[in-house]
Amino acid sequence: MSYPDVPSSMAFSDDICWLTQHKIATGWPDGTFRPVTPLNRDAMVAFLYRMAGSPAFTPTRQTFTDVDAGNMFFKQIEWAASNGIVTGWPDGTFRPTQPITRDAIAALIYRQAGSPAVTLPDRPSFNDVSPTTMFYREIEWMQAKGIANGWADGSYRPLNDTNRDAIAAFLHRATDQGVLALH
Repeated sequence: MSYPDVPSSMAFSDDICWLTQHKIATGWPDGTFRPVTPLNRDAMVAFLYRMAGSPAFTPTRQTFTDVDAGNMFFKQIEWAASNGIVTGWPDGTFRPTQPITRDAIAALIYRQAGSPAVTLPDRPSFNDVSPTTMFYREIEWMQAKGIANGWADGSYRPLNDTNRDAIAAFLHRATDQGVLALH
C-alpha cells in the first residue's frame, strides 16, 4: 500500500510498506500513514499482538486502572500484560495514549522475543545509555541484534518519543534478524 505522505525516497518507506503489507499497522482514515507522528503505547501493543498472529485471548480481569473493557485496545493490552510483555507503571496505570519512548520500545521487543540472554559490552554502545539506565540490557540487546542503530552522534535517545516510521523499521529489522516472527 502506498501513502501520499510516504514517498519511496523517504527513510523507512520500505519498512512502512512492510508493516502495512503484513497488516501490522494501517494508515489513517484520510489515507495517510503519518510517519513522523509519535506512536502511542496502546497502538504499539496492538502492533505486537498482530505480529503474534492476533492469538485467541479473552481477558479475565482489568490489569491497569486506566485501561478498562471500553478501551479500543483492551484485549491486546491484557494479552500483553498476561504474557509479561507490558508491566505498566508503579501506580497501576498503563498510560495507553502516552507516546511510547525508545527505551520502552526496546523493552517490549525484547520481552516479545522471550527475554533472551544478553552479553553486555565492556563499554556502552551509546553515549547516552549507561549500565544504570532503565532498560540498558534491552537497549544493548537491540543494538547487538542490529535492530536499533542509534543516531549519527552516537546517542540512542532513550526517552525520546518513537515515531511510526521508526517503529516500522524496528519491527521489520527484528523480523529480518529472526528475533520476532510473523504468525
